[in-house]
Amino acid sequence: MMKMKQIYLFLSLALLCACSSDEELPAVAQQPCPALELTVSAGGFITDSSASGTRATDNGAATTFENGDRAGVIVLEDGTLKGNNLPYKYNGGSWSFDAATVNSEGTGKSVYYYDNKATNVTYIVYFPYSTDANDVTSIEGDGGLKSKFIPKADQQSEADYRASDLMIWQSTAGIAPQKTLAATLTHAYNSVSLLPEVHYTLDNSDDFVHPSPAISDVNFLMDDEIVYPYKAADGSYRCILRSGLTNSSVRCFYTVDNKTYNKDLTVSLAGANTRYSSTQRVNAGSYSLANAQVGDFYCKNSSNEGYLIPGGIASLTENQQKDCLGIVYWLGDIKSDNYGLLDTRFPNGTHGLVVSLWEMPDPDNAGGEPKMTWTYGGYEYVNDWLSSATWSGSPSRPGGFSSIQITDRMQGYANTVALEEYNKYIENPDNNKNQNLRVKPIKGLAAFQTAHPAPVSSSGWYWPSVCELKQVCWGQGVTSQSTSGKSMLNPQIGKVGGTTFGRGYYWSSTEYSLSSYYAWYVLFYNGYVGYYGIKYNDTYRVRPLLAF
Repeated sequence: MMKMKQIYLFLSLALLCACSSDEELPAVAQQPCPALELTVSAGGFITDSSASGTRATDNGAATTFENGDRAGVIVLEDGTLKGNNLPYKYNGGSWSFDAATVNSEGTGKSVYYYDNKATNVTYIVYFPYSTDANDVTSIEGDGGLKSKFIPKADQQSEADYRASDLMIWQSTAGIAPQKTLAATLTHAYNSVSLLPEVHYTLDNSDDFVHPSPAISDVNFLMDDEIVYPYKAADGSYRCILRSGLTNSSVRCFYTVDNKTYNKDLTVSLAGANTRYSSTQRVNAGSYSLANAQVGDFYCKNSSNEGYLIPGGIASLTENQQKDCLGIVYWLGDIKSDNYGLLDTRFPNGTHGLVVSLWEMPDPDNAGGEPKMTWTYGGYEYVNDWLSSATWSGSPSRPGGFSSIQITDRMQGYANTVALEEYNKYIENPDNNKNQNLRVKPIKGLAAFQTAHPAPVSSSGWYWPSVCELKQVCWGQGVTSQSTSGKSMLNPQIGKVGGTTFGRGYYWSSTEYSLSSYYAWYVLFYNGYVGYYGIKYNDTYRVRPLLAF
């Protein structure tokens, strides 16, 4: 009797778990079958090997899914639509039916359940999901998926590029019902990808491939339609080809240094999932000082001339690191801010400013301590001397130069020349001056120039004004307290083994106008600019600059 009860209980449980039944059991609610589960992977484009100049490695040929991406699922039973464009959402690790999207659409869609009684089932999975695919039952043909996903003419944004890149998978027609779909998507259309490889000759004669050249006006001419491509992370420009092209040649246009180039790529008028990928070498000539960009590496060649290495490079060779002196941090002409003192050296104006890779050591500390006071222990208004001073050397003091207290001019070079003359005045025994009035960073600057000789084509190292110093920390064009400049400089300095900026105080060569005790400084912790640095007591760092 016990054995019969066990058999009866087993049969009852089996009926409760059945996915479909010809009879309806009274008073027992039928349980739903498992919801259709989905796993999705994406195959990469097949790179066409016959294209001239094809890259050996096409970075980004494979699509990677991102958290929040949605794929669509279509289910047909005996040719009848049973799962109508069901959205599945990716959470970074798995896919699940997206009820929230269904509710927002108000279409009445519901999850599709496994049904072991179904026959002749066909599954279609595609990406990216779109309501345009509602009621679609095929991939090809009128009303098929491809007719709903026409590649856009403007694919410049990542969203438009991905929306143009229809990816599809279809099961074998008429298979048994599946509890889980493992869909490997392939690209429904072909693609073209062009990488302009821009070569420059550096001023030390090296051939250099620019890692992030300034390329503009990139477009692809397909039949009579202009398509604007997406710029990928590897610097290539790529777009999805629409089907139905009549011309098998796609012409690519792009501009480098105001010169326009073009390249013809031969593509197949049929097929899918192929990327026609080409590298186009552009010989752009010399990367001179006139090409300078913020972040470039400023170096010195064997002829004692300055030259630049574009800042986008990931790392420098050992020889390039030895040549490097600093980082370009500001672009423009400072000649007019320096009372004619730079006119002879830069008759056409300066290209910009370079901040040194190194701190200036205390000239009186054998251990190279990078902090120092502004003076040797005394204080007075240098301006009182400057306003009527006769300089001992050449050039003579410009008639209009009477103040090192100006805070809104890039006049660190002029300040430095003036303070060098001031130290000579203090050191002259005929003037009977207290030697503690000497300005300490000026002595340090002479030793710094000996340790790190600047190119003859530069201004030589000088002590920045507060206007110049704050732009080191803030960044060019930033008009309020910031550390954006420091954040740009530190990674570049780190690439060449220099001393990165920390959180400390830095002296400027600008004297405070309302008290002879003080000079201006910048706190690199947060970019604060202050005037109450005590000349004879506070120990701050000094970072030299040069103009080029």
